[in-house]
Amino acid sequence: MKFKLLLLSITLIFSFSEIQAQDYLEMIDSEMYTVQEIVAAAEAYFADKDKGRGSGYKQFKRWEYNALRLMNDAGYVPEITQRLEELKEYNKYLNETAQTRMPLNDNWIEKGPVNWNASTSWNPGVGRVTGIAVDPSNNDHIIIGANTGGVWRTIDGGQNWTPLGDTFTNLRVYSVAMDPTDSNTYFFGSVNGLIFKSTDAGGTWNLLGDIGSSDVNKILIHPTNTNIMYATASYFGIRKSVDGGLTWSQAVSDSNGFDVEFKPGDPNTVYASGRGFHKSTDGGQTFTTVGGFTNGYKMIGVSAANTNRVYVVEENSGRFGAFYSSNDGGDTFTALNHAGKNFFGYSTSGSDNSGQAPRDMDVTVNPNNADEVHIAGILTWRSLNAGTTFTCTADWIPNAAAGAGIGYCHADVDILEFVGNTLYVGTDGGIFKASNTGNLNANYYEDLTEGIGIRQFYKIGISQTQDVVVTGGSQDNGTSFYTEANGWIDWLGADGMEGFVDKDNTNVMYGMIQGGRMYRTDDGANSISDLPEPGPGSGNWVTPFEQDPTVTNTIYLGYDLVYKSLNKGLSWSSISQNFGSNLEHLKIAPSNNQIMYAADNGTLYRTEDGGATNWATTTAPGGAINSIAIHPANPMKIAVATTSASKVFVSEDGGETWQDYKKNLPNFSALAMVWHDNGSDGLYVGMDYGIYYIDASFNDWQPFFNNLPNVIINELEINTVTNEIYAASYGRGLWVSPVADNVLGIETASILERSTIYPNPANNEITVSIPEALETDLRVFDAGGKLVLFQSNVWVNRKYTLDVSTLQSGLYFMRINSERGTVTKKFIKE
Repeated sequence: MKFKLLLLSITLIFSFSEIQAQDYLEMIDSEMYTVQEIVAAAEAYFADKDKGRGSGYKQFKRWEYNALRLMNDAGYVPEITQRLEELKEYNKYLNETAQTRMPLNDNWIEKGPVNWNASTSWNPGVGRVTGIAVDPSNNDHIIIGANTGGVWRTIDGGQNWTPLGDTFTNLRVYSVAMDPTDSNTYFFGSVNGLIFKSTDAGGTWNLLGDIGSSDVNKILIHPTNTNIMYATASYFGIRKSVDGGLTWSQAVSDSNGFDVEFKPGDPNTVYASGRGFHKSTDGGQTFTTVGGFTNGYKMIGVSAANTNRVYVVEENSGRFGAFYSSNDGGDTFTALNHAGKNFFGYSTSGSDNSGQAPRDMDVTVNPNNADEVHIAGILTWRSLNAGTTFTCTADWIPNAAAGAGIGYCHADVDILEFVGNTLYVGTDGGIFKASNTGNLNANYYEDLTEGIGIRQFYKIGISQTQDVVVTGGSQDNGTSFYTEANGWIDWLGADGMEGFVDKDNTNVMYGMIQGGRMYRTDDGANSISDLPEPGPGSGNWVTPFEQDPTVTNTIYLGYDLVYKSLNKGLSWSSISQNFGSNLEHLKIAPSNNQIMYAADNGTLYRTEDGGATNWATTTAPGGAINSIAIHPANPMKIAVATTSASKVFVSEDGGETWQDYKKNLPNFSALAMVWHDNGSDGLYVGMDYGIYYIDASFNDWQPFFNNLPNVIINELEINTVTNEIYAASYGRGLWVSPVADNVLGIETASILERSTIYPNPANNEITVSIPEALETDLRVFDAGGKLVLFQSNVWVNRKYTLDVSTLQSGLYFMRINSERGTVTKKFIKE
């Protein structure tokens, strides 16, 4: 691990107070600090600052919530490379034990959302898009990167989209690129300075190179010599490769890296920016730092219409700082007068004091008109006079945008990209495009995101009805609810958090946004009501919010006390002592509403009298608690998912003693748990890679992720009426599967075990034979567990021939996934 050798020296050199003074964003990217050290530094930074909208505090709290759940028992967020190695090891284990393991009937189906349909929501969208690359020879061929949802591709201009990272891993994707000479070769930049490459149009991915710590903001490839590449890392600088990305060297003496551009028509001239602006005229061999700027982070705009015109937009403490123009190829710049304007905030007149640059900041120029410049922060802006004046082109609230006669584009813009006359915009709500950028009207932007399932759910709540209703709260895109009849409808904005469907009336739903602010609808989201907070203070980023399992109109809330309402949230009374810090979890036993559990960090509390007396502190299981599951029939039987090395613990006595349930679980993060009262004490755990199942008939955990992407699972819930399990993923939306059923598992096994592959040994081709026609995914792993071939949605009409000519000689495993289950076959490639 990168931090190990450096950590000791840092500890010796810096006192804790000095560490607090570090830029917490740089600390996040450095990989050298524990989560708690970064949290302390960030809280110190924000202590005397406004924490409201546009301050950056919201983005920190998002990071904190995820980091505290994903961190290992040493307190660090695991590196992506560690996760990839663990994934290989677990795939190796699955392949080697396939013949002795009973297949289960898991079959996960994506439920979306893949579009938005606002009712009372004020900022609807699908999910966060952080990177865009368009094939210059075929503009209908586009790839995008989603923050925790992987890489996606369309070959018909956005009418249909295909995910490309599901079988590899849903790494955090911050940038994407296509090889300009081979449109089947893709790249994406991730966290930890990692760059991945695919040579089969996203079928399989390999780690290409490491440019150092930090998010990879941009990958730029030389138009004719693709061995020459540039990449920028937010807090690690600007890097160059001359061997196709295998190795990287520092290109510019700037400790930050945000943008890099070629001069149009002259790739020997390179512009790069971090805190400074830098220019090279010798193909990146040397760079000169150009003066005339202040010290904010910078982005660069160029246009083929005037190759000597260069624009730079600069931030200042997260807000708009300045806009500069050069007419001599970037040798000198003039700052244009925009005094008093803030183009990075929420105000369409540029009159507020918000902004969250450089996270949300970009500039692009029309390649056919160098005077047409677009910049963005939270909103998008356009200038038709070379940056002298700017007009807002979109609002972040649909009704407000329509009323103002400008476009609707989701707030928080990560990337702007011109291709021909078309402007593409990647935002926290999806990908948008403007085809006629000169004509500003209410239809200025077209949303291309439909079909892309990248919602980042924090929590879900489901009804116990045949026609299930699901409400889910998500990052950036509020709270939405799903019914089979109407699909998804958005009913709350902001960041959506915990929510639930009323047990007696599915038209009644409760929802929450960050910090514990509560809402309720009584009419299926035709209208919403604010619910009063119970007292001073507020809740955590994700605040516990639960319904009584038996008493009508009774709900519970977890701040630093537990509160109870008997009238649907109109008034509250406390039912606990003050715990000293805000609660992370609150659960009420389904079989006895007097028994409840609450947790903050690693401390678990229990009441057996509904909070009439002080809650008891139980024995700590180890690590921070990520999830509490109470057995449906036994209120004293609980399971917890933790950040400890043991991952999962089970208690039969309400948390007084614990059994270590690690067993054969892989070394991923345990995040979500749910019991199923199926007569065998069925227990599920959702991790950041996969879902796993165990019951009284198994000694070990069984994989339960057939057709499920490798995505973070934040919550699991079971509908006992339909016998289905729902998974809230952080990056790939909502998924549903039948619950584990060993009887069906035996039937499935008998069908799939009759599948064969031949010839074996194989030479250049191998044929898959299945007793019935099925749509399948075919994965081929090498002996070490690495995925080396993948074909999705293959229709096997009893037989299908797979080309294996690219494989080296050796032992391989073919995993066949379908709605009928999973089967693994071994073969030798000669």
